[in-house]
Amino acid sequence: MLKIRIFWMLLLLFGMITPVCSGSSNVINLPARPAKSNVDIVAALEQRRTTREYAEATLSLEDLSAILWAANGVNRPDGKRTAPSAHGRQYIDIYVVADNGGYLYDANGHKLVEVTNRKVKDRVARQGHIAKSSHVLVLMADLGRVPGSTEDTKLWWAHSTAGTIAENVHLMAAARGIGTGIVAGIKVDEIRRALSLPMEAVPLYVMPLGYLK
Repeated sequence: MLKIRIFWMLLLLFGMITPVCSGSSNVINLPARPAKSNVDIVAALEQRRTTREYAEATLSLEDLSAILWAANGVNRPDGKRTAPSAHGRQYIDIYVVADNGGYLYDANGHKLVEVTNRKVKDRVARQGHIAKSSHVLVLMADLGRVPGSTEDTKLWWAHSTAGTIAENVHLMAAARGIGTGIVAGIKVDEIRRALSLPMEAVPLYVMPLGYLK
């Protein structure tokens, strides 16, 4: 009888633990970022372009990992990033919207943290091709973390950093045969609702991702 009780207690305990794995949990640990690229910077610049048609295949975690690290990942032992930011503050957050929900990119842990398990991809921009992409990046500024004394100054800094992040995405995408583009015509309030963002969070750009047709 005691053994049976212990069995059910252990079963209950392990049933309450959420495993860390892709697709069905609150956290997705991304593969290590690539050590090198077989495409040099000149070739990546030559191949950089805006893409509006995508293959149906889903991006691999390896490719998603490479793009997120290039976008604004940690590239030095002191925790600094691949994209410059005013006063070294990290005020741009990258959200990843997939078919099964939305995630916040944690650069320090190089992982994705779920913020919603709802299908919200078609709610983040007006253009129809975005919903047909594999994943969508949302570059969001937290104005409370941006240096500056006025909202205009904060937005200037935010756009400057987000623009650098977007170009990093473009170059890594070009190097790995992935299409993308920068979309500024976005549904700001709808994105806030879809990803449960506070009012001080300002979505700036949307970037669809997908393999080339």
